[in-house]
Amino acid sequence: MLRALLDCLRAWWQVDRIRVSPRDGSLLRLSPHCLVVIGGQTFEIAHRVVGQDADGAFVDYDLRGEDGSARLFVRLMIETSQSVIRWIGPDGERSIEPCEVGVFDRLREM
Repeated sequence: MLRALLDCLRAWWQVDRIRVSPRDGSLLRLSPHCLVVIGGQTFEIAHRVVGQDADGAFVDYDLRGEDGSARLFVRLMIETSQSVIRWIGPDGERSIEPCEVGVFDRLREM
């Protein structure tokens, strides 16, 4: 049994893992009802889609705000372990940096 545990630990240790900064990682783990602030506007995450294509893994968020809907598209670039973030909002489409996104957990009513 000890041998099986050691084999399991060795297999886990030798697997390549994707490493990203904590800030980039937090943008990949947002869930519905979280609030994000981008460009001084507050949006609630309405829907989250996780996927992978030829360019790598991504998370696509549908957002709702007072000024309308928006999208936040976060792609993880495996070669560099960096994220690429596209903002598609009421003011147009542009690339943004992780530091431009404020993240808040919505307090749940009991």
